[in-house]
Amino acid sequence: MNISLRKVAFGLLLIVICGGSVLAQGRIATIDLSKAYNSYWKKIHAETLLKDEQTSMEKELKSMQDAAKRINEEYQKLLDSASDPAISVEERDKRKSQADDKLKQLKQKQEDMVAYRDRAQVDLTERRKSAVNRLVSEIRNVVAARAKGANYSLVLDSGNEAAVIYASSENDITADIIKDLNANAPASGASTDDTKSDKKSEKKGKNQ
Repeated sequence: MNISLRKVAFGLLLIVICGGSVLAQGRIATIDLSKAYNSYWKKIHAETLLKDEQTSMEKELKSMQDAAKRINEEYQKLLDSASDPAISVEERDKRKSQADDKLKQLKQKQEDMVAYRDRAQVDLTERRKSAVNRLVSEIRNVVAARAKGANYSLVLDSGNEAAVIYASSENDITADIIKDLNANAPASGASTDDTKSDKKSEKKGKNQ
């Protein structure tokens, strides 16, 4: 997902876990939040669902474009035939009227195509934001739980150069967080509650 985690998700450069003084307790851990996020199985799963929806949108848009192309071809044929000097005035007027109707169909199809594309793009953007926010919230909870359990009073993002000048790997909990995040990852190909929920939402949206 081409969304800045630090702008959309984590916001703060550091996460305060305990309410006590950092100087008094002195236990600080580091985590590469970007690495943890990108290694989370639900992030990969969410991207797959979004890519499938993107593909579906593109197929529908292509179908609408093909339909518009066919209507345009029919319109051009009617327009050309209306100029045939061999036909009667009545027939010429009839074909011109048919051409006008076909042109109206073409314009409506083009408007429908633009409206569909705009709606689909907005929907995809909102779903991406929603997925990022949900996953970030889950990661924050996992970080907080592990930090509290290990009595860390502060957790710094080692992947953010603006927040950390130097950090040894001694108290880096990135691998532990990734392990916790993926502890309940389903076997390859297995469906998940998130999958079912997303599919139900997608089906509901199409029926509306």
